[in-house]
Amino acid sequence: MQSFLPLLFALGLWACGGGSADKSPQGDESPQGEQPAQPRNAGPSQLRKVPRNHTLIMDCVDYNTCAGQIKDYASFNPYVPGQASRTGYQFEYEPLYFYNAYASQDTLIPWIAESHQYNKDFTELTVKIRPGVQWSDGVAWTAQDLVFTINMLRDHAPLLLFSTDMKNAVQEAVAVDDLTARITLRAPNPRFLFSYFAHNFDNGVPIVPKHIWEGQDPETFANFDRDRGWPVVSGPYQLALSVPEQRIWDLRKDWWAAQSGFSPLPQVERLIFLPYLEDAKRVQNLIANLMDTCVDMRPPNIKSVLDGNPQVTTWSGRELPHGYLDWWPVCLGFNDLEPPFNDPQVRWAIAHAIDRKQLVEVGWQGSGSYTLLPFPDFPALRKYTGQIQDLMEKYPVGQYDPQESARIMQGRGYARDAAGFWARGGQRVRVVIDIFPLFQDLIPVLVTQLKRAGFDADFRNTSDSYDRMSQGTARAFMNGNGGAVRDPYFTLRLYHSRFVQPTGTATEYFWRWKNPEFDRLVDEMKGTDPEDPRNQALFRQAMEIWLRELPSIPLVQWYHRMPHNQTYWTGWPSAEDPYINTAYWHRTFLLLLLRLRPAQG
Repeated sequence: MQSFLPLLFALGLWACGGGSADKSPQGDESPQGEQPAQPRNAGPSQLRKVPRNHTLIMDCVDYNTCAGQIKDYASFNPYVPGQASRTGYQFEYEPLYFYNAYASQDTLIPWIAESHQYNKDFTELTVKIRPGVQWSDGVAWTAQDLVFTINMLRDHAPLLLFSTDMKNAVQEAVAVDDLTARITLRAPNPRFLFSYFAHNFDNGVPIVPKHIWEGQDPETFANFDRDRGWPVVSGPYQLALSVPEQRIWDLRKDWWAAQSGFSPLPQVERLIFLPYLEDAKRVQNLIANLMDTCVDMRPPNIKSVLDGNPQVTTWSGRELPHGYLDWWPVCLGFNDLEPPFNDPQVRWAIAHAIDRKQLVEVGWQGSGSYTLLPFPDFPALRKYTGQIQDLMEKYPVGQYDPQESARIMQGRGYARDAAGFWARGGQRVRVVIDIFPLFQDLIPVLVTQLKRAGFDADFRNTSDSYDRMSQGTARAFMNGNGGAVRDPYFTLRLYHSRFVQPTGTATEYFWRWKNPEFDRLVDEMKGTDPEDPRNQALFRQAMEIWLRELPSIPLVQWYHRMPHNQTYWTGWPSAEDPYINTAYWHRTFLLLLLRLRPAQG
């Protein structure tokens, strides 16, 4: 019963008054009916009644901020690395554009922006804001908010998320008028808008209201004060309750998009985010219809849910792989500043000790695929990855060969000690791999392979793993490459040395690898129109350096095996209707919310 306690607490909130799951305790409690004003400091007893079949329930994806409880329950600052759970800001701060990588047409979806235009050499960008957009406190959303956000981040580099990028990219951002922003770039950058203001997957800069954030220190500003109605957002929900046990959002009828006729209101009246749950608890709650979806599950667990609840489907229906290919191919990474991992040859020796086929066959029970590159296998990227097959032969990253691993280590002056592990000068090569719980099925297989090849390997799965990776105190780790979707530049830039910080100083991207020639190529690619054929040559040159030095070791393509519980909600995305991906922690979650429909009256 213990696994259900957080859920029972949550369900007691929306079911208070004895309403059934299929009938609202108050007949007018619907998106079309009157909704009582929500008290700013509402406690559990003050929450309005919302029936189960108008409530969407999920757990928090962020292990470091939500394990056991939601640690940022009294804050709503999306910019401090590792301290903001994705329990609201990803859909409540709306973007200029959305982008759907699974759509048949490769186009942007205009949202708060109506249009944009670059000058001839891509050094200036003009954005036209949609009239009628408002923040939740009734203040108009204007170009001043976009400009303020950009300049605020630029002025606080490198301590805030996206701040290093804004500092390096933006010379000046000004509001020409309330509906026009002009952004002057330091160098040609035809990808600037897509990189930061077209929300796709887990990428996109949250744009915040100037009239709330101006005068605040964004490194410490909590952005949470119920007496003042904070957080002020632009999305269709208002914060109803935020406590360590859960965060609850309720639909508000005065959402600008509904008022202006741009979009209908979502039919989801209440969102409940619970603390991070282990897979076994998710399985129980999904079978019992106490949850509607959850973070992607391990292959045996999603199968248990499908077997236990006939109302649950996935992106691929009830067939393998029980999910969809994500943009997040996973690598074994290192703090490349610190010995012995600052030696590319040691990284190559470790690479030759890894049997990727076994990782998939044993760790994932054959449900998935491995990768030799840090790019997702999306069709738009194959025109790039397909032209470097000769480099893959020259630098055989996929070659499982423990003997070659041993040859490299001996050539670098290492020898096996009495326990059979590689050592030099009395110091063993320790490979302690920090992981997120998502990797708990792969990591025992990987550690076993490394030990067999002579590396003193182990792993840690703790709530502060993100902090250790960001600070560099994690010398080895597993993490995904959330970058390229249609253009490989977005993954290459993750390895640019502008993100390298000394060990002990937090950084957005953890690889801590430096190569001036790679940086030069990536910078040149940044200033080249994505449609220009020169990108192919620049990509090839950059990848030869990347493969030669192997700053991280590609392991597997990532799949989101996410349940779609149709007991209460239909309209989930699927391979047949890929209007967006399912991940509710991604910046595109609002598009999913707008398509869900109650399964019952």
